[in-house]
Amino acid sequence: MKMLMKMMFVIGLAGGLAACALGGKPAVMVEHYALEYAPPALSGLTPIDQVIGVDRFSVAQIFNHVKMIYRQKPSLYNEYAYHRWRANPGDMIGDSLLRDLRAAGVFKSVFSYRDMGNAAFVLKGGVGEFYESDEASGRKAILSVQITLMDTTQKELTRQILFQKNYRHEEPLTERTVQGLALAMSGAAEKLSGRIVLDVYNAMKNGKP
Repeated sequence: MKMLMKMMFVIGLAGGLAACALGGKPAVMVEHYALEYAPPALSGLTPIDQVIGVDRFSVAQIFNHVKMIYRQKPSLYNEYAYHRWRANPGDMIGDSLLRDLRAAGVFKSVFSYRDMGNAAFVLKGGVGEFYESDEASGRKAILSVQITLMDTTQKELTRQILFQKNYRHEEPLTERTVQGLALAMSGAAEKLSGRIVLDVYNAMKNGKP
């Protein structure tokens, strides 16, 4: 009798699992988004014989994840369900800037933090804001980045810092969707990247941005 009851339990469990597989709700698909834009076009710059390394970017703790965040009013932040960034904001911004520095074609070499070795100049950065702001005037992608350019050939720390600067941009959403947020954030990253690359170039060439 015990053996029969055990067999009936196993058969019932298997049947229940099969029913869930056939008649249950389908698995929820999570969509992933990434920053996508063409490297900023910079003209009239003469190449300089300098090597720069891009350190890994940090992120403010509130945005240190892959959730797509929107702000409805002061102090109220939420996330889009079933939508995520493909990577951490710090890595996306850092990798995009690395690509754009290389695409500028004005530096002898540009290395990532994975292989920068003894680069004379090191670019450090941090993402301070990375979210959608829902305001009465419309929706905007908010991006702010802090950049520090260091000359590692200097012995004194105070002389190593060539410049430290905060960059911030608000890009309007052209469509009220998550895709619209990804496009607007890409636009914000493109605009800030062009300004950063130019400032880095001028600082390495002239000693100031």
